[in-house]
Amino acid sequence: MKTKCRMVTFLLFFVGVTFCCNAQEKGFLTTYSEPDHSWFVTDAIETSDGGFLVSAYDYWGPSSMLLKLSVEGEIQTKRSVMAEDTTIYAYRILHLPEENGDEYMVLCPSHPADGSTAALMLLHVDEDLNIVSRRTIACSFFDEGSRFFDAKFLKSDSSFYAALTSRLGEMPNSIFLTRFDFDGNLLNCQRLERDSLAEACNLFHDEEGRIGLFGDFGPSHMGILLFDDSLQSISRDTIFQWTVPEGNSGESCHYFIHDMINSQAGKLPNGSYVVSSRLSETLLHANGYPYAYDHSVILAKYENDFHQPENMLITEHMNDTVEYPAFYRSMDFREIAEMKCNVFQCSILNEYPGPGGLMQPFPTGISVIKADQDLNVEWKKRFLRDGNYQAMVINATADGGCLVAGSLGNFQAQRFDVFALKIDADGNVGLDEIQEENMAFVYPNPAKETIRVGGVEAVETEVYNASGQRVMNFRGNEANVEALADGIYVLRITDDKGLTQTLRLVVNK
Repeated sequence: MKTKCRMVTFLLFFVGVTFCCNAQEKGFLTTYSEPDHSWFVTDAIETSDGGFLVSAYDYWGPSSMLLKLSVEGEIQTKRSVMAEDTTIYAYRILHLPEENGDEYMVLCPSHPADGSTAALMLLHVDEDLNIVSRRTIACSFFDEGSRFFDAKFLKSDSSFYAALTSRLGEMPNSIFLTRFDFDGNLLNCQRLERDSLAEACNLFHDEEGRIGLFGDFGPSHMGILLFDDSLQSISRDTIFQWTVPEGNSGESCHYFIHDMINSQAGKLPNGSYVVSSRLSETLLHANGYPYAYDHSVILAKYENDFHQPENMLITEHMNDTVEYPAFYRSMDFREIAEMKCNVFQCSILNEYPGPGGLMQPFPTGISVIKADQDLNVEWKKRFLRDGNYQAMVINATADGGCLVAGSLGNFQAQRFDVFALKIDADGNVGLDEIQEENMAFVYPNPAKETIRVGGVEAVETEVYNASGQRVMNFRGNEANVEALADGIYVLRITDDKGLTQTLRLVVNK
């Protein structure tokens, strides 16, 4: 195994910078820190040479930065992004068309120190992160005092689109849908009021080439808005509100989106949609008293009926751990053949219970799922359980694997470093010091007849209904559930190593 760890000083920009790169052919773990900065990772993309470009903003100060990593994870270049009397947030990176070479457009919301209206900075950089151009754009109807807190990118043949969610105070206020040419000139800008859409999750092209905006339509709803090239609205479809049918326990279970900034959606090459989100689950007892969980993660596939997923994975705690989707991009996919693609979903792990019986105030690792376009899971694993790793983005890579980038550090002191973890197509990093744990999954879900347990060699599985009654148990990795009433069940799976994992199963015949 090839291992590297070294101190590097860049005299042009800063001193005292440390990065550590542990790498071999399968993957790598790279960390990067600066003593006077606290870096919050916002995006990561794969470059044409197989390396990576990572963006982050300083939690303590007004600047942002870009890091260029080699295919082995070594840091090749670092570029600071600053402006006088303005806080710059490098949020999204767009790889420009091939005729531009390896050049990138970085979308940076900018917030003036005097509290005046926010604007957009478009930063055009070359492959060495030299700044080619810098444009600052303000739309006349940006709200005075508003702050942008998220942005999404979409590239077309001749232009690119950006959707920005703004805040006034603590509440999301408006969505701004914008269109630019590749020189950074603003072509169109459309404001969507809160009664149309609360928060933007994704932009995509539909099968007719229209612009689709996937986002939050309000409590318990997600939706899609369709626009033409000039950003004129075409239609609106509400999706993702569904109730699992009542089972014999006298309870019903309602799932709804809890935190839209953790939600992600995409339109796959086969025309179906995949949604990754954190969920709140409310169980309504027969006596009418509700209780809720907000630590489930769903990866769901939809065809035409957006009120009922065709297939889904619901993940929750494994022993004493709960999961939350990666903060900025929790799901990514990449086409590998005609109508086929790899789908990756990444979650943040938190230990539970922590001090005082509460959840830990900081993350304790990450989990990653790899599936095909039908959500048939290839593997699910946990990584980095030895530190406070908060996954921010996942990126599907050309080699069939993925890159997870995020922030590492002390969340009570608000001190963060950058980390980048490269995982190969088989779910391996290949480093002795990084523990890789296989995690169980169940499919299909929802189920009608036969279910299968994957990821582990199951010795025994116990099935409990919503009232906590054990209704069946089976040995091995396969069972028939036709005899179970429609509803939600908990599977308690014990593997051949004696480890017990808990999963959720929906039976819907």
